[in-house]
Amino acid sequence: MKVVLETIPVWDAFKEETECPVCALMEEAEKDGISYYLSSAIMTPEVRVETNDKGFCPYHFILLSKEGKPQSLALVMDTYYEKNKETFSPYFKAIASSSNPRKTLKGVDGLKKAAKEREKGCLICKRMEERLERYLFTIASLYSSDKEFKDFFVSSKGLCLHHSILLGEMAGEALKGDELEAFIKDLFSLLERNLDRVQKDDWWMTQKYKSENKDKPWNGAEDAHKRAVEKLVGKVRVIDPAEGK
Repeated sequence: MKVVLETIPVWDAFKEETECPVCALMEEAEKDGISYYLSSAIMTPEVRVETNDKGFCPYHFILLSKEGKPQSLALVMDTYYEKNKETFSPYFKAIASSSNPRKTLKGVDGLKKAAKEREKGCLICKRMEERLERYLFTIASLYSSDKEFKDFFVSSKGLCLHHSILLGEMAGEALKGDELEAFIKDLFSLLERNLDRVQKDDWWMTQKYKSENKDKPWNGAEDAHKRAVEKLVGKVRVIDPAEGK
């Protein structure tokens, strides 16, 4: 597996000391993807062919619509709708011309499957997935090649549960033998330790709402409820239904 390492963004993300540096990196990747598909790039034939054929998952369609670029998105949607007409037309005709309930429902089922298929292959998710693979590979590689990063990594807040599992799954692409085993053990020891840390912060937050504790310090637990969610499920994932994520 030949991967271009992303050492600078990975280092920068870890230095932010969030609950998951990979979530932070994917947040930027998502913003970049949205910006790209609302830029002048949509006027190029190859990009319009992509957007017409693949489009975006429901989540990223919504984010595109909230970005404040109505003209760009309108252009994308116009030709995307034309492609939808080609795909959906047979099912609309089947429903309109059916002679009994069984055939009508068969047409509805066909339309449902066609609509679900159109949601697969999100272009933004694809771009995010490509960057995710490079980021995960880079983390494992830096653990091996850069002692400063290794020391920083094992003393960090770690990753969210979702990205820890993904990193553990692909670590074998970058590491082998004893080094791979050591990395896996460090990764999940780090995860367990920081899940406990977040839970303790969350518990203290629940106690702070009791009258007898109102004057006691928060000890950094003011946002514990948010961090508890982020550490468990992550902030940003690749969600393309074509990938089953």
